[in-house]
Formats: sequence, structure tokens, C-alpha cells
Amino acid sequence: MKIIPIFIPHAGCPYKCVYCDQHRISGARRIPTAGDINSIIQRNLKSISKDEDIEVGFFGGTFTFLPVALQKKYLEVVSPYIKKGIINSIRISTHPETISLKAMRRFKKSGGRLVELGIQSLDKETLRRIKRKTDFGAIKKAVKYIKKAGLDLGVQVMLGLPGDTLEKAIQTAKKLIGLGPETARIYPTLVIKGTELAREYKKGKYKPLSLKNAIEQAAVISEIFEEGGVKVIRIGLHPSRDLDSKNTMIKGPYHCAFGEMVRARTMCNKIMRAIKDRHLANRSHIEILAPENMFNFISGHRGSERKFLERYFGVPILLRRAEKIEIIDRRKDIAVLDPRMPRAAKERLKKLNYHVVEVPLHKKLQDPVKGHVDMMLFARFSRVRSRIVYEPCLENIAALLRQNGYRCLKGKSIQSSKYPKNIIYNACSIDSSIIHYRGNIEKNIKMLKAKHVLVSQGYAKCSI
Repeated sequence: MKIIPIFIPHAGCPYKCVYCDQHRISGARRIPTAGDINSIIQRNLKSISKDEDIEVGFFGGTFTFLPVALQKKYLEVVSPYIKKGIINSIRISTHPETISLKAMRRFKKSGGRLVELGIQSLDKETLRRIKRKTDFGAIKKAVKYIKKAGLDLGVQVMLGLPGDTLEKAIQTAKKLIGLGPETARIYPTLVIKGTELAREYKKGKYKPLSLKNAIEQAAVISEIFEEGGVKVIRIGLHPSRDLDSKNTMIKGPYHCAFGEMVRARTMCNKIMRAIKDRHLANRSHIEILAPENMFNFISGHRGSERKFLERYFGVPILLRRAEKIEIIDRRKDIAVLDPRMPRAAKERLKKLNYHVVEVPLHKKLQDPVKGHVDMMLFARFSRVRSRIVYEPCLENIAALLRQNGYRCLKGKSIQSSKYPKNIIYNACSIDSSIIHYRGNIEKNIKMLKAKHVLVSQGYAKCSI
């Protein structure tokens, strides 16, 4: 859906919140006339495909606080376009305390589809500091009237307000989700010249969010809304000449690509959660399969998020075209070796894309076998269940194996250097059977459900 924005800065609004200067924020210098609105619609229609659904949006003021005659005048400009099927519907933004059932029904009858409520925050201390009169009871009442009139609900919140924190913003988002909105907009607080907030900033009483923190907070709040079934339709203010001018914005996390950067950070957070272990020695690379139109969200503004992920995980991030998003954590197979193995053989394994780890030489084993892996580790693999039983000296190797999904059981320490008393791990697993020495064997191996075949040979596995 394409929205044709009509800005009515401060129109109808009896309040003046500390952060607000709609003239500078919207780029509109005066309240539009009916002729202005018609010209804006005509100009926008030239660049919109006829196949698109089109909606006119009245933003920047408190629409329902306008005189009823002016409300009707504005809506009547759009009415002919709706009757001809050129424009599908209308949306408005307004203050929760200016909503009545009569006004909502009138708006619905005129082609209205959605009402966006400027909530900003539900934290009492924050609302007090920004001089915004909003009572949650009044908000719930407004929502009731909007829904009863058959209209959709949108909510607008701000981040980084005086007295606000991420925790407070999260609580605001969660409470708003409970009201059942269809859409949400998220705006970072900017210090605009001429506002009371600008004066507080100059006195050192207010510090805006950094761009980095604003992106991180907006990503969290955006994800909370989306997971709650609320579509986030806008993140950050629309770029305008006024906002881009140093004469308008004094300080704050403004960026023309703010929304793109937040959505990329949201995607980055999801990728980080999908990959369990940050540090994994045998990780080769991370492959992300996705539709090509998602590549920018994954890579981030100028590739920033992709670079961050590569630094975070320490491996390349590869993007591949696919119909659905899938994250594949590519890992090298693990080769556990005797450290005395010839260097050329080790290098050959690495070239074959194995991740090579070496066992320590065990002091309690006979010299010829003190680096043999099967003297310190028993592995049983089956379709139903796999087990690895290891000598405590292999704890680091066991940790890596666990990261790769193997179930590892710590066994008993080898106490004797005498044969066959010290051969407690040298057992051979074949199908449903385990072949091992009839004497001393590690108890975790002995307890495994299998057909235990007992032999007199201590080096049972080595002999097969």
C-alpha cells in the first residue's frame, strides 16, 4: 500500500510537548488548504502505479481536535477520489484524549480505515517530564471507540525521551500490544531547535540517545511489536530538508537510513540467537539462505551488520539465494589425533577440511600407546542414541564435541600403567554389540545398553 502524506503541523493540538515542533519535523510550514491537499494528491498519483492500493494520511497534528467543519472539508477533498476508486482509504494521526465514538463513525463513513494514536510512552515519570497529558484509561477508551466504529488501530511510540529507559519502552510496547493495534511507528527523540527540549539539552539536563543506542533500542521494540502481531510500518522520521539542516536539528540519533539500519540490526539479532555457540573451534563459515530482496537487511547499511557478524563469530558470512530464510552453521568434521602423528599427515587432514585436535600424552599409559585416542576415548554411534565416554584429561575435547551435538560422559581417570588394568576405554562398538576386555572396563561403558562381548585381549579395539 502506498500512502500519500498530508502534514497538518500542530493543527488542532492544544498541547506543546517538550520535544515537539511539527513545522520543522514534517517540513511543512503552514496548515494546508483544500487546494493544497488536492495538489499534493495529484502530484503523488503521477508516480504511483494504478495497481497499487493508495491511502491518504493526515499526519503531524491532532486531526480530531480540528473544528468539525475543517475535518469535513479535508475529508471532502479526498472523497471524490475514493468514490472513483482511485484512492482506497484514509488514515489519520491524533491524540488519544480527542477521540469520540461520533467522530470515529463520521471518519469511517468518509472513507476512514485507520486511526494512529500518538502514545509516545506509558511511563508516568516520562510523561510528566515531557509535559504530555496521557492517561491509560483515556487511551483504552479511545481504542474502544476506534474498534467499535470498525476502524483499524495504529500506535506511535518514541524512544530516548527524558526519563525514559529501554526497560520502560519495553513495558510500553507490551501494554500497547494488549490493546490489539494493527500497526506501530517507532521514532527516536531528536532535539529540535526552538523546543523546550532544546533548552534542557543546552543546560545539560537532557542527553539524547546515540545513534548506536537508538538503533539497538528500536530493534528490540520493533521485534516485540512484530512478535505481538503488530506490523511496524515506520521506524524513524521521514527525511526532510529541515531535518537535514543544522539549523533545525541540534542533536539526536537522526539518519536518513535509520529504519533500514534498525531492520538490519533486528535481523542480525535473530541470526545471533539462531546460532547457539559464539565461539566454535571447528566452525567453517555461516551460510544464510534468503530471498535476494532480503540481502540488504541481512548485510545492513553499507554492509555493517554482516561485518559485525563476521567479527562476532570469527568466520565468513555467506549469502545464498533461496525462497525461504535458513541459517546454516557450517562446521568442519573433527579429527582427534595422537600428537605424535607425522606432521605431513596432520596437514593433509587439514587440507581435507578437517578440524584437527590432539589428545595429551597420558602419563599412566605405556609409552607406545600413551597418545592413542582409543586408549582414552570410547565412541558408540547408533541411529537412536550416540555416546562418547572420555578420560577426564580430554575435557577440552569433550567440550568441543558437546558443542557439535555429541553426548559425552566423563569417565574414570586411568590409575594404573600396568597392562591390562589400564585399558579401561579400549572397547569396540559394532552394531548392537560392544567388544571389550572381560576384566576391568570403565563403568559408563559397562552400563551402556548393548550386547557385551567379553574377550581376554586387553587391547580389544586395537585387535579388531
